[in-house]
Amino acid sequence: MSQEKAKKSRRSTLFFKYFMVTFSILLVSTLAFGVVSTIFMMNYWNSSNMEMLRRNVDSLVADIQVMDQKGDFSRTSGEANVTLFIDFHTTSDATGADFFMTDLSGNVIVCRDLITDELQVLHNTAKFCTRHGGTRISEEILKKTTDKGYNSTQNFTGLREDMSLLVGKQVLDADGNPLGYVFGTLPIFENLNLYVRNLLRLFAGAAVVSLVFAIILVYIFSDKMTQPLREMSKITKLYARGDFQQRIPIKGNDELSDLCEKLNSMADSLEVLDKSRSSFVANVSHELKTPMTSIGGFIDGILDGTIPQSEEKKYLRIVSDEVKRLSSLVQTMLTLSKIEAGEEKLNPGETELKELLFNALLGFEKPIEDAGIEILGFEDMKECTVFADEKMLYQVIYNLYDNAVKFTNEGGKIYVELLDEADKATITVANTGEGIKDQELLHIFERFYKVDQSRSEYVKGVGLGLNLAKNIVELHGGEISAVSKPGVLTSFSFWIPKTNNTGSDNRGRNNHQ
Repeated sequence: MSQEKAKKSRRSTLFFKYFMVTFSILLVSTLAFGVVSTIFMMNYWNSSNMEMLRRNVDSLVADIQVMDQKGDFSRTSGEANVTLFIDFHTTSDATGADFFMTDLSGNVIVCRDLITDELQVLHNTAKFCTRHGGTRISEEILKKTTDKGYNSTQNFTGLREDMSLLVGKQVLDADGNPLGYVFGTLPIFENLNLYVRNLLRLFAGAAVVSLVFAIILVYIFSDKMTQPLREMSKITKLYARGDFQQRIPIKGNDELSDLCEKLNSMADSLEVLDKSRSSFVANVSHELKTPMTSIGGFIDGILDGTIPQSEEKKYLRIVSDEVKRLSSLVQTMLTLSKIEAGEEKLNPGETELKELLFNALLGFEKPIEDAGIEILGFEDMKECTVFADEKMLYQVIYNLYDNAVKFTNEGGKIYVELLDEADKATITVANTGEGIKDQELLHIFERFYKVDQSRSEYVKGVGLGLNLAKNIVELHGGEISAVSKPGVLTSFSFWIPKTNNTGSDNRGRNNHQ
């Protein structure tokens, strides 16, 4: 018991597995979405800020060109133009970027730091600027910077050590001669880190709320989806203990509902089988106990002298009959068991049915004469040959005769008919008498089922003959049926194929009675 509990404690429930798998998928999907979104937003940040730098550089270049046309711009240092300083200062402050102008050699001559926030000019040259003083743009970059523009990602040694976005454009006068270069730079990591942190903070908040909501939904749906499986597990445990009363409720129209339906159908079959088994054991016990009690009583009576010596032969004959009855019962049950287990094989051969019908009837000559029963049907019967197991067919016909003789009224009639058709042969054994009620006909071929025994003086049947006949006929690939008109006639008919359709290796089919 402790081992079973330990095993259960180690075992993960299907609900837990389903919940964890779904949660893991959600978590991985959320993280993947976050990574992809971050990469996408970083690229968007780069492209949008590069475009921002380009627009502002174009604007500053246009302003310088206008000043040059008016003569307000110094070609060497841009000295006397406060407006130009103001443009670079305000543009840099508004965008958070760094805009400056260099001469044709790459030396910075105009930048944001040459004027205060109060728009007071500090110096008329950039060499006094602590940010740009001594800074010089390399000739490689100057060569690539034309009036069409230039942009890249650069590490400006001397200007800054981190990677920056760079946009530059050459300034031309009215005659197309170069005046200098305007550049705009924006540090990537300094600005992008803040942008990404804000983005991740926003994403983390949304992800936490979404995951909490998703976990609640996953828990609810996991519980709902595994509920039928828990019901199946609970009820199948009852089935394993032999309790087949419970049924699994069927909801929906999916694979689980199909499985529930199949399990319920299985439970119905098991319940019938269990009842049949219980009935079988009870009936077999009763049928074996009665003759064995009689045999034991008679033998004890002979041994202790209770039965006179003159009566010993009489009772020994009774004992002999009971032993034969027991032997027949056991043999019948063994045959049925083999047929149902698929172990009974046919041994087909050419079988003449008219001769078989006549030979089987000879075994009932004495009880037929004693009861004054008239046999009809052989006068006009024609020969009919089939390919079947003669021994087994004899057993079927014998059982039908036995049933007819038992329940034919004294002085009544038994009709035997053999119908030769194109592909099958049909045999009918009918008898007059009280007949069988409709509700009894439904169970007439069930094992150990016996109709009202008060109709006949022959009450020693055990209810296996018709069941055995049904199994043998079906083993040949045929069918058997019964029809009765109470008080008039009861008829048993069966047909079998004339050829060996089932094959010599045919095996018995399970009886689902």
